Amino acid sequence: MRCDQPQGLPPAANAFLAEFEIQPICCEACKRPLPRQLEVVGEYAGFNEYSLHRHQLKDGRTADEFLQAVRWSSGPMFFLGLGVLDGPKFIWSEKEIEQVEEAE
Repeated sequence: MRCDQPQGLPPAANAFLAEFEIQPICCEACKRPLPRQLEVVGEYAGFNEYSLHRHQLKDGRTADEFLQAVRWSSGPMFFLGLGVLDGPKFIWSEKEIEQVEEAE
């Protein structure tokens, strides 16, 4: 069966966001994080449509997701990158992409 296989952001981008992204507000009653409303800055499509988001950082900058690569393994595999305004760009290395492909 063919299906979309979103791979998301590279591990380095996820670690960066865990440290520098503004954290969601927690509910005062239950102390659970409230759902975040991320700004949509683009889209990409396979068998379904997906949104690309803008992340707000603690220092006031933003970081935008972008579609870095699409590979095929029983359906499209989508690899996202993250670009920080006036800062680093986080992308999947070719070796990381190959490792994901081999695991499928």
